[in-house]
Amino acid sequence: MLAPELDAKRLDLFHQVVLTARRVAVLGTSATQSEENLAAVREVAEALGLDLVAVYAEFPAEYPAAFAVMRSAGAERPAILSAPDFFINASTLAALALEARLPTVCEWRKMADQGCLLGYGPDIAELNRRIANYVARIFRGAFPGDLPMEQPTHFELAVNLKTAKALGLAIPPAILARADDVIE
Repeated sequence: MLAPELDAKRLDLFHQVVLTARRVAVLGTSATQSEENLAAVREVAEALGLDLVAVYAEFPAEYPAAFAVMRSAGAERPAILSAPDFFINASTLAALALEARLPTVCEWRKMADQGCLLGYGPDIAELNRRIANYVARIFRGAFPGDLPMEQPTHFELAVNLKTAKALGLAIPPAILARADDVIE
């Protein structure tokens, strides 16, 4: 799913929206699970001149403490790394971020629907069509091990203007023009 590369791209997009922020928190599930993604994000942060603070929360009960750590570290915005648990708990993360007055960038368009400021990731409908294609090929007799690995080819950017308004942020017109979905 290109998670490290997309986490890095999300930070770059996020920087285009919140240009003045210099200290960024990165929320991962654990140091071990987030290591590769954090390395990719750190590379982009260094290129952009951003100070990165890694924060970890493996379980939803740990999320409030993670946001408290972000605030006490002076983070001006959190980037939420790719993780299935974060997708499942997107509304909780978005609510905590809003309560802490922190704009967030998240993994999927659907996470922006749930309150993240930005969502950027593969087009889920396209992924599902590719899965259906694989299943059809297997039913027609193809051996699963012979089928090529495919990566996503279309990515969606969603901007939540309700969250932006609640945080007093103006989204640059160039980002709005690139967005596949603008949530009002």
